[in-house]
Amino acid sequence: MPISNWNTGAVRSREAMRLLTDEFGADLDWNGVLIAHLDTGFTNHIVFNLASDRPALLVDRGINYVDTGVAEPRDPLNGGGGLVVTPGHGTRTLGALCGNLPGIYIGVCPTVPVVPYRVTNGVMLSGQTILNAANAIMDAVDRNLADVISISLGVQSIVGNVKQMHALGRAVDHAYERGVIIVCAAGQTDDAPQLVGATVYPGRYSRTIMAGGIDADLKVCFDYEIGRPFVDIWAPADDICRPNSVFGLPDPFKDVAGSGDGTSYATVHVAGAAAMWLRKHGAQLDEDGYIGWQRVEAFRAMLRKHKQALAGNGVPTRKGPTDTGILDCVALLTNKLPPLSGLKKAQLAEPEVD
Repeated sequence: MPISNWNTGAVRSREAMRLLTDEFGADLDWNGVLIAHLDTGFTNHIVFNLASDRPALLVDRGINYVDTGVAEPRDPLNGGGGLVVTPGHGTRTLGALCGNLPGIYIGVCPTVPVVPYRVTNGVMLSGQTILNAANAIMDAVDRNLADVISISLGVQSIVGNVKQMHALGRAVDHAYERGVIIVCAAGQTDDAPQLVGATVYPGRYSRTIMAGGIDADLKVCFDYEIGRPFVDIWAPADDICRPNSVFGLPDPFKDVAGSGDGTSYATVHVAGAAAMWLRKHGAQLDEDGYIGWQRVEAFRAMLRKHKQALAGNGVPTRKGPTDTGILDCVALLTNKLPPLSGLKKAQLAEPEVD
């Protein structure tokens, strides 16, 4: 059984939410802050309160890129095709992000507006699903005006996917230039056994925020020999309480809490923290002229500076940078923004061709 709520305690998300409600009121107005969530889609799980006046998900604003002729980004839970088929994955990660059923289950960032996108049947992207993700990023930025994009998915191999990766890179650049924070999973070796110890795209793009995983002992639980420098922050990814939906059960949407593992969960912790950070600092970002990519880099700088220490002094089992630590939602809200002069623009995801 999971250690109940260890994850929210580790990143201090409950305390951060209280800071926001103390400042902006109990019925927290997010002032336009919006998260787009790219995954397998949503289900009518009770933690989303879809029939209420304030549902956790803005379903009507999402898109289904997988099922022909179906507009609603609903996960049919029947598997479908794909490299690693994970029906219900979108429900599990969405629940961990914004589930809001007081007294029973609360996600990292309850009440934040979230738009679900159905781009895949599984966590590993390839071929058309890479294009689906690229198209969803573009739509989230241009039509939904998302501030944060959460992607608990990864590209297993770029071999055979060159054209699709160009499209994904262009979408990441488009979002970055407009100041949209894209949070991505670092992945784990069991997803890509032929790439043992490697982080995955789109998280490996320097213009995204990559989330690595820790366990309840605050130790790195998924380490990387290749790509560790791309990890910006570490967040809970082991034995996480989350809702579940299973195809074929008589009433599949009442299983409120199971346990899940993987950097998919680290990702939504960081995406929720980004939304909190924007709600707290958004007005100052505007007033002080943090424009476009500078907003992304200001968030990255604060993640790296105002973090909690990894257990064992943050020393990994493999060589890599030790300037990263564990997500601290409270520190993101209570510390000052970094100076504009110290921010540096990240390398293009899709290099320009003359």
